[in-house]
Amino acid sequence: MIFVMNIQIGIGLGTQKDPILATQEAVRLARLNLGSPKIDLAIVFTSSDFAHPTVLKTINNLLGNIPLVGCGSLALLSNENIVKHGLIIMLLGFSENIYFTSAAVTEIGAKTAVSAGKELGEKLLYGFKGVRRDLSIIFSDGMISDGSALIWGLQESLGRSFPVAGASASDNLAFKKTHLYSGNEILTDAACGILFGGKLNYGLGIKHGWKPLGKPHSVTKAKDNIVYEIDGQPAVQLYLDYLGYSLNQLKKELRYVSVFSPLGMYIPGEDEYLLRNVTTIQEDGSLVFQGNVPQETKVRLMIGTKESCMDAALAALEDVKKSFEGKTMKFVLVFDSVSRYILLGRQAKKELELIRNNLDSDIPIIGIYTFGEQAPLKAISYQGRTYFHNQTIAILGIGSLN
Repeated sequence: MIFVMNIQIGIGLGTQKDPILATQEAVRLARLNLGSPKIDLAIVFTSSDFAHPTVLKTINNLLGNIPLVGCGSLALLSNENIVKHGLIIMLLGFSENIYFTSAAVTEIGAKTAVSAGKELGEKLLYGFKGVRRDLSIIFSDGMISDGSALIWGLQESLGRSFPVAGASASDNLAFKKTHLYSGNEILTDAACGILFGGKLNYGLGIKHGWKPLGKPHSVTKAKDNIVYEIDGQPAVQLYLDYLGYSLNQLKKELRYVSVFSPLGMYIPGEDEYLLRNVTTIQEDGSLVFQGNVPQETKVRLMIGTKESCMDAALAALEDVKKSFEGKTMKFVLVFDSVSRYILLGRQAKKELELIRNNLDSDIPIIGIYTFGEQAPLKAISYQGRTYFHNQTIAILGIGSLN
């Protein structure tokens, strides 16, 4: 199904303990802020404890059968605060000159991530014949073992240089189950998204702030997201040598080691390293990463600080603002890695304040903490390969062309 639009926005936040009451409040506020009876699309983010069918049922009862996409998260970002319990709804009303489709794909594990991504792209393209395509926003299950493959499949359909921005859903740091929202369904092992076209203007910035540590190393044996050997030794040895840990100590501290010292992949032609978090140490000393690490890639251990994270957030926002010189930004989506939330701790609010204070006060902000982010690293007009990222902050500003 295809729609035509110019952009009107209404955002509502619900934080009551009762999910139904919170949903009713969020919808009421969003409709009030929208200021128009015409609603074409809803983007919904919830805390992981609100990933419940009654939430979507309440939304659909109040708004009718409108296209809806979104996901669950550890916490939500808004103009007001970081919220760990509740939901946020963005209602969008459109008139003319900009178009969109929405779609979802399920059972990714059974189909393989590449074929699922290709299927999602084909569904999003349906009805776009003869219309210029601008941007796709996607949300995917944070438990997918290789998020890179989903992106590759998607770009097989949309085009290798087509700009994609998105996020992997997160949970409450249990790392067990995440949730996607599409229409009136809650999905797992799935992905959903939106494809925009017409006269849409957007700006995208993505940064991480981690710096390389020590000398480069070579991945000498790897397959997909599993690295078996680095410099001809079991991959785990790189961490043991640098950190001076025993294997048992490294396993015990792995979650925090992965946050503070991810692996950085050198990508020829790109300014920033692509980060990869370690999720598992296997018995043979191989490392399982959250995203692919190709064989023969040059890698380095990385180190990050709270200050470098803040600097990266501001740099990402400045990249967004460059696309809006003389144009109107309507709203901002923020996809912020859970790893950054862990590293920043209480200062996570300062990162949000930094973004808010460097935007016009009337620009709505919504976002989530993620288990992975999707965006090009850096390319002219974002016409470059999209990567699956760890530990970045991706900021997407959207508006209509003046």
